Amino acid sequence: MKELFEAMVLNRKKCPWAQGRTLDQHVLELESEVKELKEGIEANDVENIKEELGDVFWDAVFIGVLAEEKGLFTMKEMFEESNKKFKGRKPWVFGNEKIASAEDAVKRWNELKVEEKKAKNK
Repeated sequence: MKELFEAMVLNRKKCPWAQGRTLDQHVLELESEVKELKEGIEANDVENIKEELGDVFWDAVFIGVLAEEKGLFTMKEMFEESNKKFKGRKPWVFGNEKIASAEDAVKRWNELKVEEKKAKNK
């Protein structure tokens, strides 16, 4: 991960195309790569899935680096927030809560998401 992040920072410094990118522009790149990943999955093309998933990850990190440069947040903060969210929304995985089915998991996830949003808006 560190190597990828450092490569992206170097890319931003040395590549004129990358230097000119904005968050708004680059989210379109990410959307395009997600579409290609979906096509690879639908075709059950493992090599394409691997390649396109790498591209999706690259573009997500690119957006993270852009956000850092703008002072919006750091990649470390983003990963910490992501870990906190998923651990908080899956107490049957990371805690002692019990669920019986995939449907229960989705239902509980959605309940916790609503509770989380309400708490943030107070």
